[in-house]
Amino acid sequence: MEFIDDEHEKFWDEKSFILLKHKKTDVYYKSIVYTLGICETTRSNFDKIFNIEKGEINIDSINSAFQTGTSEKVTRMAFSLWNRCNYDSAKDRQKGKVSIYYNPSEIFCCSYAPYFVEALKIRYPEYFREYQNSKTIEISNAEEKNNCKKYGIYSRSSVKNKCLADIEVNESVKDLLDLARKNEYNVVEIYVDEGFSGRINGRTSLHKLLNDIDNSKIDGVITQNLEQLVRDDFTNTQMLLHKIKNKGAEIIVTQDEKLQNLFELYEKSNKEIEQEIKKSTQSEKKKTKRKDDKSR
Repeated sequence: MEFIDDEHEKFWDEKSFILLKHKKTDVYYKSIVYTLGICETTRSNFDKIFNIEKGEINIDSINSAFQTGTSEKVTRMAFSLWNRCNYDSAKDRQKGKVSIYYNPSEIFCCSYAPYFVEALKIRYPEYFREYQNSKTIEISNAEEKNNCKKYGIYSRSSVKNKCLADIEVNESVKDLLDLARKNEYNVVEIYVDEGFSGRINGRTSLHKLLNDIDNSKIDGVITQNLEQLVRDDFTNTQMLLHKIKNKGAEIIVTQDEKLQNLFELYEKSNKEIEQEIKKSTQSEKKKTKRKDDKSR
């Protein structure tokens, strides 16, 4: 994602946290927040233009005193992405009076044009894909053993270049296969998504993997790290982990050149943190007791 300056990126980060808090993380909200963050005027008057909690635009804000000729273009672009608005006031909307200032020739005639295109990518990600490829490979010589758990290997590359993505994925799969065989994991399927970010939506092979877990075709997934599976917002990440764990399936990740159960690592980590807190609390109690003894 491209930002016009540091203030734009800072604004995006702050508003994204609010969107996450209110569970409003779809492309409509993201595109309007990104767009209104492009110029200083719309950033400063964001709440007068758009209400995040209610999910409402203020059409009359286009005629507010704070607007400039350029900020009006930004506002119209944002409204157009939000709900295809093409009116310059609430009265115009009631009368069905369409504004000519929503035409691309009017909106894009400014230095913000490259960032308007970026906003379009956020709003319509399915139409701005570069190289993307999903594939699954069945391991034909996988061992057939009774009561033997079956695992799938998952690999993802966000690289948009086909050759580079192939190289990255092939190396990852080879390393994981070697480790799996060394540790006697029964791998029956390989799932690959190339050219995809870590967002959950849109990854064909990831969804097939989850369906195979649902249908008990595999008992777990082996991957390099959690980021291979998901780099989405907190809510979506937790939903994915719960979905896998609730099916009794495992997520096996590489750590220190070994394969480790991710859920066990989390539990161990949480226990270690709890123990450190207990130690710290006990230590503070001892210090307090010593001070009390000295004061006497």
